Amino acid sequence: MVGGFRIGRIFGIPIYLHPTWLIIFGLVFWMLETQLRGIAPDWSGELRLGFAAAAALLFFASILLHELGHSVLAIRHRVPVKSITLFVFGGVALMERDPDDPRAEMEIAIAGPVVSGLLALAFTAATRALPEAAPVRFLTGWLGDVNLIVALFNLIPGFPLDGGRVLRAVLWAITGDAARATRTAAGTGQIVAYAFIALGALEVMGVPTMQALGLGAGPVSGLWFAFIGWMLLALAGGAVRQVELDASLRGLCARDILGPIPARLEADSSVAHFARELVMRGRRWALVQQAGEVAGLVTLSDVRRLDPDAWETTPVSRVATPVEALVTAGLDAPVRDLLVTMGSRDLNQIPIVDAGRIVGAVTRETLVHAIELRQREHA
Repeated sequence: MVGGFRIGRIFGIPIYLHPTWLIIFGLVFWMLETQLRGIAPDWSGELRLGFAAAAALLFFASILLHELGHSVLAIRHRVPVKSITLFVFGGVALMERDPDDPRAEMEIAIAGPVVSGLLALAFTAATRALPEAAPVRFLTGWLGDVNLIVALFNLIPGFPLDGGRVLRAVLWAITGDAARATRTAAGTGQIVAYAFIALGALEVMGVPTMQALGLGAGPVSGLWFAFIGWMLLALAGGAVRQVELDASLRGLCARDILGPIPARLEADSSVAHFARELVMRGRRWALVQQAGEVAGLVTLSDVRRLDPDAWETTPVSRVATPVEALVTAGLDAPVRDLLVTMGSRDLNQIPIVDAGRIVGAVTRETLVHAIELRQREHA
């Protein structure tokens, strides 16, 4: 999950607040303010509201630190982190690719729960050191409990939870087969997800199963638990589909699915000329050349950003991506890597270079065609 409001950057990683974060922030704030009315009736309304708001904000700061734990270890293992997003279920660190080996997977996965566990210990120690009557004791005590819950919940051995990723790392190290390990961990994750859905459904129907396990009781808690299970089920299923996709692309490289040499335009050609002569004939992009040399690349997206009234008078060189900024690849580049690059960079095509010359391109269309052919062969 990516998007929402960008609130800053830490260690070079953009941090976002998804709109759904407001839902859980409101629920946490309301729950804490309600609790404070019962346990601290002598507090003023302003004090209760302030403590509830501070606790909710510190809770999400703790979630952010959890995700930063994953991210710092990912960067250490040369796995680029695209962003961190706080949303209704907590947070997610979006990485451009999976780790290269089981040890890296293990360290990245376990880092988040370790951070949450350390926060739980720190807040609990602070609570014990504070006087019984200190108002801040409620804040530190609640944060200690909630960070412990976050750590333990994430250690459930069901992919894509952190515990499921730890399980995948262990299976990967034992079998040497990352795909098989992912299928097994994702299968465990689906079992965990179905258990969550079943527990939630029983609670909604009035069967007090969750209360017997020490979890929140009532229809609202049951619905929430079932919704978490549904999300986990979808994510685990997505992991299985990703493994199947990786398997279908195994062994393919750029030369195997190379598209034709792209169309070329002179740098002083107008944007209108590009639209009439190429876009209207189904070509979405072209190389821009000057004095016989490639100077850049122009796409339909570049054209759409320009006012149509300026198409006739604007040369394509003005809206094109300069050649030095182009993302290119060699003939032996694995197709799987090209797919990841397109997704992470939001590209529709990657020019393929051989001996310094562009000899063709891999596009989203050629990738989809290659995936379909491979999946038919393995069906």
